[in-house]
Amino acid sequence: MNLSGELLTYLDGEIMPHSQAMAALEAKGVASAGGFYDTERTFDGRVFRLRQHLERLYGGLAFAKIDAGLSLDEMERATERVLEGNRRMLRPGQEYTVTQVVSRREDTGAEAASGVTVVVYCQPLDVGAFAAGYVRGVRLVTPVTYGVPDSAPGEGAKDGAQVIPLMTNQEGSITECSGANFMFVRDGRIKLPDRHNVLPGVSMQTVLELADELGLAVDEDDYCTYDVYTADEAFISSTRFCILPVAAVNGYKLPAGVPGHTTARLLDAWRDLVGVDFVRRALEHAPDG
Repeated sequence: MNLSGELLTYLDGEIMPHSQAMAALEAKGVASAGGFYDTERTFDGRVFRLRQHLERLYGGLAFAKIDAGLSLDEMERATERVLEGNRRMLRPGQEYTVTQVVSRREDTGAEAASGVTVVVYCQPLDVGAFAAGYVRGVRLVTPVTYGVPDSAPGEGAKDGAQVIPLMTNQEGSITECSGANFMFVRDGRIKLPDRHNVLPGVSMQTVLELADELGLAVDEDDYCTYDVYTADEAFISSTRFCILPVAAVNGYKLPAGVPGHTTARLLDAWRDLVGVDFVRRALEHAPDG
């Protein structure tokens, strides 16, 4: 149990106060928590889909031929230990992100038998930061066509909507957003960019599972920016906020409003899945109160 008032962190087999872990990393010459990593979030203090996140992390480690020195099961137990040690510090309505980092170590002596450093830590999640996105939606811009402004073309300064880049590949097909997966809806069907061109997220997979449960059709293909212009609605998915509706793309408002019918159904299904109304909590913790 953590009685110190400071978040606890796992470092190479030991649980310790976060400041102590950072000092130890600095002493080891590890300047930052770089390397291979994955991040989850909690709902009511319970980590969401930890196993799926760790499977993705270990897939990347296997591809890079890096041995974490811990099995996937051991990493799962280490994560649960860190969360358990920090759970009592959560205030009502507050959540954590939980991150695992596996970094190569330059030192290879007796103190570094595995050749890697493993860190698992918690951070408070500012759920209120997403409140405006749930209500107003976010605005996407394609950097190939536009620079990324501080606000959306023509309208962002009025409503303060967050502007997020929507990337395209060399062939001009849309792929994903910065830090999130992207999907749009036309004629009641969800359109998913070809997964060969994106980094599939656990949240994206959750959306697809919820869509299947709701009987929503999903088409996976190559789509261009014009296809998005003709969409009825769109949304982005990511670990921290689950789903945020899209209000406009390159200044073109999507006609279904915020959120669109399909996006609203997916949000409701996600709330039922985790047993937490995370949208309401975000609004309760919004910066303007």
